[in-house]
Amino acid sequence: MTLDEGVAERPNMRRRAGRAEGISCGLEVGITQQRMLLRRRAAARFGAATADRLANALAGEAASERLAEVGEATLHCATGDEPLPEAGVSS
Repeated sequence: MTLDEGVAERPNMRRRAGRAEGISCGLEVGITQQRMLLRRRAAARFGAATADRLANALAGEAASERLAEVGEATLHCATGDEPLPEAGVSS
């Protein structure tokens, strides 16, 4: 690559880097919102104490699929203790 080609390519490189950063930031925001929704759902169904325990267990979770599994567990359980093992919390 010549110097002129390198200079011409630089704006494209910055654009790609900015796009990748934006995607990463958007994914992070989505995961945070998913965790907040799970906490609200748990609070509505099982009370604040269970919601707090669930939120603490999921605080570092970054896998959307894992959060979806826990969310599914909160839909199909009868008590607040049932989704907690799914989230990695012992009863």
